[in-house]
Amino acid sequence: MAKIRVRYMFLCLLMAYATSFSAQNVKFFSSEQRQAAGKLQTIVMDFLERYAAQHQGLDAITLKTRLADDKVFFRRGSIADLSQVNDTMPFSINLNDRYYEVGWMKDQRPFVTIAFPAQYDLLLGMKQDEAQQRFKEFLTDSLQRKGKPEMPHSYALTKDSVLKYQSERFELEDMTNAVYYHLDDSLPVYDKAHLEYAAANLLLGHIADTHHRLYIEQSVYGMKSINYFITLEEWLNYCAAWNLKLFFGIEEHRQDGIIAIVIAQSRELGFNHLMSVVIPDKFTADRNCILKARLTPYIPIHNVKELFSKESKNRKKIQWK
Repeated sequence: MAKIRVRYMFLCLLMAYATSFSAQNVKFFSSEQRQAAGKLQTIVMDFLERYAAQHQGLDAITLKTRLADDKVFFRRGSIADLSQVNDTMPFSINLNDRYYEVGWMKDQRPFVTIAFPAQYDLLLGMKQDEAQQRFKEFLTDSLQRKGKPEMPHSYALTKDSVLKYQSERFELEDMTNAVYYHLDDSLPVYDKAHLEYAAANLLLGHIADTHHRLYIEQSVYGMKSINYFITLEEWLNYCAAWNLKLFFGIEEHRQDGIIAIVIAQSRELGFNHLMSVVIPDKFTADRNCILKARLTPYIPIHNVKELFSKESKNRKKIQWK
């Protein structure tokens, strides 16, 4: 009887945790805190408030299962303690490799600490198919980026006397964040004599006042695709707003131009976007020409190598290691 009574009390306690929020008043962060935060921090804030609201009223067993399935863990405190969290409490948001850790202080002491995966479907509250369908909306809704993208901090002189700035490499040989500048005037290379350098500078956002458009063939769930036009600037604005790291590499040279690969990586949300772009030879002279692209969004970071290997049959310069 004692064991039954203890188990009953435990279940009642968990049910109390699940119903400890007001459905209309789950607010952990103030509007001022949100305005001061970046795009990705705001996504985390939205997730925490939405997740708390969605899990109120659940029975104890369902609640426990949901938390385990989502890999949401309380390192300090419990889900019941979130009912005491408000927007006046000091808090911290930290990304540790592939998971977030958010903590609140109360009376100058650690109060609640919650950990959860850096995973876009969990944080955005949508499955892959919905995220893919809404991707164009995300592209076109991003604010205009401010200033030039950050320059890689390391540089070297190429054989043809061009400064190559590079600080990161993707999992591919020759798939990097390298951009190229003239040695004499420190301007980005953008001419027909250096098409590879110019293509890298263009697609990594270092060329101003271009009006190139992208004709996108985007993969969606169910082995289907959707097609649409966006401007190159809209793509770069989106990448900047979502803090995506861009990597570029030449896949193939053709008579009519270059096929390049662009990978836009989000460690914060656990995905890569993979884009194969056909760049015509005239792109440096014709700043209004259209670039055709095949885009596969929201590839889990650990899957991008496998997907690329299956889809690309003509790799010449990019080598997997």
